[in-house]
Amino acid sequence: MNIPTIRIISALVAAAAAVSAMVQGTVWYLVVIAAAVFGVVIVLPRFRDNRILLLASGELLVVAVAAASFWAGFIVQCAVIGAVVPDTRIPADRRDLTLVGLFCIAAFPCALFLDRSNQVLVPFLAVTAAAGAATVIFIGVGEMRERRRYAGGK
Repeated sequence: MNIPTIRIISALVAAAAAVSAMVQGTVWYLVVIAAAVFGVVIVLPRFRDNRILLLASGELLVVAVAAASFWAGFIVQCAVIGAVVPDTRIPADRRDLTLVGLFCIAAFPCALFLDRSNQVLVPFLAVTAAAGAATVIFIGVGEMRERRRYAGGK
């Protein structure tokens, strides 16, 4: 079984943050179950593309850990993205590591905004709208670049 090194490191970071959240004393068995599901998905043999399963099981772990500690949840979130993004190339190149770093930098204010607000729905909708707008802008810019590159061809 060939598991990429970056995925193993990300899993170890997520496990360490999960253990630190368990010490703080919330519902510890949910963290154990979520960590077990995440670990099973990491060692699954690669069938086509298991990034969606990896992301979904990682988000379960993020929610379970973030209930106990904001910082541990944020670290697990960055580790999950670190396990998902570089899946296309082995080993992960500089572009993949830059994307993971940029995601962690962008995710911090959003996570802080969600954590410090009194309610969840309005900040969640604001963060979702901002992410959707950024996605539309990135796709639009990419499409314009592609059209410009292939202009004149039929």
